[in-house]
Amino acid sequence: MSELKTVLVVEDDFASRQYLLLLLKKLEYQSHSAETGEQALELMKENDADIMLLDIALGPGITGLELGETLRQDKRFQNVPMVAVTAFSKDKLDNLLEAGFSDYMAKPYTIGQLKDMLDKYLG
Repeated sequence: MSELKTVLVVEDDFASRQYLLLLLKKLEYQSHSAETGEQALELMKENDADIMLLDIALGPGITGLELGETLRQDKRFQNVPMVAVTAFSKDKLDNLLEAGFSDYMAKPYTIGQLKDMLDKYLG
């Protein structure tokens, strides 16, 4: 059996984070999760990910946008797909691609939409 792919989940809302982690487990992915951008940066000092799902509005502290830009500066994450998971409308997301994000997924999403996004980037 091949090694499970690992997903970094950064989501400040507890229920949303738990929902996403549950879906990932059902889809047979490993995951690392963080509530804040700062926690995510600390977590990723010693961990890797095959894809990152980052909430953009993370409450106080650094935003998901700033987190993505910071992670992109690390050689290990320069080619790792980053997906913005957000309730913002598409017209507010123009700067995501410029910031290094690969894609975005609008909240609320289904397990099918999540699976399609993961399949698109991880095969």
